[in-house]
Amino acid sequence: MGGQRELQIQDDGLGDEGGERVVVYAHGFLSSAHSTKARFFNKRLEGREGVRFYTVDFNPTPRDFAAMTVTGQIHRLRQFLLDEGLVDVDGSGDTASVAGLIGSSLGGLVSLRYAHLFGGVERLLLLAPALAALTEIVSDEERALWEAAGAAPIAHPAFGREVEVRYDLHADSLRYLDPVPPPAPTLIIHGRQDEHVPIQHSETYASAFPEEVSLVEVDAGHDLNDHLGLIWEYVESFLLQPDRD
Repeated sequence: MGGQRELQIQDDGLGDEGGERVVVYAHGFLSSAHSTKARFFNKRLEGREGVRFYTVDFNPTPRDFAAMTVTGQIHRLRQFLLDEGLVDVDGSGDTASVAGLIGSSLGGLVSLRYAHLFGGVERLLLLAPALAALTEIVSDEERALWEAAGAAPIAHPAFGREVEVRYDLHADSLRYLDPVPPPAPTLIIHGRQDEHVPIQHSETYASAFPEEVSLVEVDAGHDLNDHLGLIWEYVESFLLQPDRD
């Protein structure tokens, strides 16, 4: 599936907290709340009239990273939104308190699954989402060694050192391999040359739900940092502009 398709979305005023559009960013596996994308979005959105921007930090310490699971990150995102008062308190999920949830890499999977489980999200913007969890990132041999040892070291750029990650991460991620229907209109931006998360998973998902999901393919690897300008165009048009036909 190539190119891009325009999503036709009728704005219903959801996701506007006190007249403000709430946008939340969920970073990826080996990333942090201070990543290139997080800083880019914060610079563009901080102080912007009518917008409130938040970045959730899934791994504030090495111990948090070592014990992370997909389920744990979904619930960490939930707790973050509760703490910030960004949750539909009646629990129905019918009211979208978050206008735009941006998820990158593993944060894309977490964002999709969060919105499917809890609702309350008007639109999803997924950047090279790891829809197949870690199955494409770790080889069978590496996985077997990881399982036997119970934990495996991995270099984490944000911490500047290796951190041992428990095998629980992979075991838990297997629960999220079967696709779920998009819980909100969804735009995916994915690099054709992604060396860590093959674009085929995004293509398959977009093809399965053509009315709810639009896929934009770009000539890029996994981090997409050379395409921040393009990503910003979609933040503007897809997440921030409330008046659409």
